[in-house]
Amino acid sequence: MQKINIPPSLPWIAPFVSFLLCIKVVVSAPEQYYPWLYTLCVIITSAFTVYLLVISKAVRPHLRIAPGVLFGLVGIALWIYLCGLDLESHVAGMLPEWLKPEARAAFNPFEQISDPVALWTFIGIRVAGMAVVVPVVEELFWRGWLMRWIISHDWQKVPIGKFTPASFLWVTGLFTLAHPEWLAAAVWCALINLLLYWKKDLWNCIVAHSVSNFCLAVYVMKFNAWNLW
Repeated sequence: MQKINIPPSLPWIAPFVSFLLCIKVVVSAPEQYYPWLYTLCVIITSAFTVYLLVISKAVRPHLRIAPGVLFGLVGIALWIYLCGLDLESHVAGMLPEWLKPEARAAFNPFEQISDPVALWTFIGIRVAGMAVVVPVVEELFWRGWLMRWIISHDWQKVPIGKFTPASFLWVTGLFTLAHPEWLAAAVWCALINLLLYWKKDLWNCIVAHSVSNFCLAVYVMKFNAWNLW
C-alpha cells in the first residue's frame, strides 16, 4: 500500500479546528437540533482524528497513567471551586462586548428530550465527546503542537515538554480566552502544563484532560450545574 503523505502539522491542528467549526454550527442552531448536531459533530471529529492519528502515530498510548489521573482529579476540583466564585461575571461588566466571554450552551437534556432511550443515548454521546474526543483534539493542539511551535517554527525538533516562559504564558492565555470560565481555565491549564513539563508525555495530559472532563460531566448531572456543560 502506498504511504499517504500529509503535512506534519495536520494531525496536531486539524482535529481541533474541525471540532471548533462543528461546535460553532451546533451552538448557533436552534436548541431542538442540539442533540442531533452535537452527535454529528462527535462522529465527524472522531473519524477525522482517528484517521489522522493512525497515519501519523502522533500519540503513543500506555498504561503509566497515574500522574495523569491525579492531575485530572486535582484539576477538576480546582475548576469546580473556582467556577463557584463566579469572578468572571464581575470582570465582564467592565469589558467591551466583543471581549466578554460567551456563556456555554447549558443544554439540559432532561428538560429537552422526553424519550428515555434518546435521552440516555445522547448523554452517552455527550459524555464521550467531553471525556474522549475533546481531550485528544485539545491536547494535540495546545500542548502537542502550539506549545512547541511558539518555541520554534521548526516545531518538530522541539521535544515534548520543553519549557520556555513565553510558550507557557501564550498557551495558558489562549486556552483561558477559549473558555468562559477564565480563572478556572487559567489555573487548570497551568496545572496540566506542569504535568507535561514533569512527565514529558502528552498521553498523560490527555488522560488528565479526560479524567477532568468525565468528572465534570458527573458533577453537572448530579448537581444540575448545566451552566458548566
